[in-house]
Parts: sequence; structure tokens; C-alpha cells
Amino acid sequence: MTVTTRHGPVRCDVYRAPETGPGAPPPPVYVNFHGGAFIVREPRQDAHACRFIAATTGAVVINVDYATAPAVQYPVAEQQAADVLAWVQQHGRSRGWNTEEIVVGGFSAGAKLAVNVCQQIRDDGGRMPLGLVACYPALNMTLPPGSRLETVPEARWAGRPGPAVAPWLIKLMYDSYFAQAMRRHEPLASPELDTDLAAFPMTLVLTGALDSVAAEAKRFAASLARSGVDVRHRGFENSDHGMTHNLPADLAREALELVAEHIAQAFAMHRSSGYFAS
Repeated sequence: MTVTTRHGPVRCDVYRAPETGPGAPPPPVYVNFHGGAFIVREPRQDAHACRFIAATTGAVVINVDYATAPAVQYPVAEQQAADVLAWVQQHGRSRGWNTEEIVVGGFSAGAKLAVNVCQQIRDDGGRMPLGLVACYPALNMTLPPGSRLETVPEARWAGRPGPAVAPWLIKLMYDSYFAQAMRRHEPLASPELDTDLAAFPMTLVLTGALDSVAAEAKRFAASLARSGVDVRHRGFENSDHGMTHNLPADLAREALELVAEHIAQAFAMHRSSGYFAS
């Protein structure tokens, strides 16, 4: 489907669980944002994850094809992400979805966008999603490209080619999408710098011990916890960036099962509070 945003139309792929028969309640919604350092525009890299989440949670999964550099720069993708969620909240019911039960999440750059959605909803006074999933997000664009390697002991790289998120990739992302250097200090660009997190929904953060962006994600999870947010952080030893999308398959499945479990828990907690979709 195509969603109109303040920065033009955005294509979204829709994944559905098998029909459950007449009289079934409207399905909840999971809005997903793919990764790619804000320079790779390929939402279908997440197709396996979207299918898995739809099949295991029963949610309709909306996979968002937001704009990337060099065609656009910050904050276009962040604002498109918020606009897509607002559209789902306003129009999803007409498509037979339960718009009272929405969770947002993503992978890598998309995980940052999911965080950004919650920031913008907080600031605009909108309706916060029930949950947030942030898989190995990069959350601080003020860090020098090479500084992230200091958080991973060099000995850990014995026999390995080096980090998936290398300094050259960070620099390319900075120069292309976050080209206005002073704006990298804005909380929307660097959510780790945001000090107003108490309104965030229950959150899952996944990181890999070999991932050069893991430290900022862990610090963000700790900030959420200090703000009173129900947050769960799971780190994977001997895993780099993208463990949900790469071999070994059993580890990828374990990580995706944690994602699906968190989404299902957010829906279940909402239902147990006394809400029933009509």
C-alpha cells in the first residue's frame, strides 16, 4: 500500500497471518522499519522477519519503505516514520485492523527510526504505541566514526574480518544522511542524548557483543530503565550487527523469537487491562 506523508508517498509492504475465520477479532499491528545506515533502501531485506512476526503474533506487519540518502537527508526518514504510524492509527480500522494495539520496531537504522517515532509522539501529544523493539540500533550520531571500535576489545576480532559497522560506513552515513553536522546533536538525530524518556512504552533492546554500535544501545537501555520504563536488554555474545539476518540460523531464530515474544506480550498486557477490540 502507499501512505501519504509530509515528504511524499511512502510504499509499505503488508504481511498478514493466515485468516482465522469469520468472527475473528481485528488483528493488532506491528510497524517495522528496515536497516541500511540510511543509505540502503531495501525493505524486503526484512521479509523473513516480517513473515515470522505475522505468523507467530497474529499481527498485521507494515514494513515501511522510507526514503534514504542521497535523495534525502535528516530528518526526512524520521518524519516519514512518524507519519506512517499516524496514518495507521487513523486509517487502519477501515482496513480491519485493531488500531488500539500497535507496536513499532526495527533493525539497525530502522531501530533508531522506531525510537524516533516514540520521541515525536511524545513531543506532539499523540497516542504512544504499546511497545517498542530496537534491534542493534545506532543512537548517537555525535560520536567520531572510529571511536565506536574502542568499545569492542581488539582481541575479540581474532580470526574475524572486523566489525560489520566499520568506521568507513559510519562516515558515509554521516556525510550523506546526517550531512549537517550541528544537527547531529539534536535528540531526534541522536536519541542517546534525549533526557525525557519516561513516556516511552515497554521496550526490547537487542545487541551483539561484537557490534561497534552496541555500547550506545546499552546506554540508551540503561537510560530508559532509570526513567522508569519497562525495558529489557538482551546481549548476544560472539554476535555482530545483524544477528537476526545472518547465520547461524539458530541464533537468528532465537533473536526473532525474543522480538515476537515482546510484541505478543505488549498486546497481551493491553488486553488484560480490560480493553476488548470490537
